[in-house]
Amino acid sequence: MLRMLERIREWWQARHPHKLSAEKARERVRRGATYLDDIDPEWYRRVDAETLALGDGRHCILGQLHGEFRLGLGRSQLLTMSSAPRASLSPVAHGFKCVEGVPEPWQARDYELLNDAWRDAVRRRQEADPTMGETDATTGDSLPDDAVTLAPARESA
Repeated sequence: MLRMLERIREWWQARHPHKLSAEKARERVRRGATYLDDIDPEWYRRVDAETLALGDGRHCILGQLHGEFRLGLGRSQLLTMSSAPRASLSPVAHGFKCVEGVPEPWQARDYELLNDAWRDAVRRRQEADPTMGETDATTGDSLPDDAVTLAPARESA
């Protein structure tokens, strides 16, 4: 039964080629970048476009912002476990992940297009920010370095 379903899926995919295009990738990334702009307006300051790789959970957009892709899904509220009426958002539709359930070459092409679109979106925001590079460094954490202060150690009696 599984083999028959697999053959049907292969037949359908062959007759309906996946239309991966740079424009569709840019549209998905625009949606994702706009979402990040709304929840974390300076997100682009903590992303290194040169090491950006959506296929790598630590070097993708959410990985660079939150340390790891899956952790970033929750921290950025793309994935929510609450029972609130708002459903989780699609990481694919927002350009954080490639399409699933398609042949490997299609996924590789999708990642390539998404990587290019994210690099462009990050660079455009960084170039438009006149204060970019003054004090910020890519830390791989969602908090700026100066946001955490440590209390002095207590002396024991």
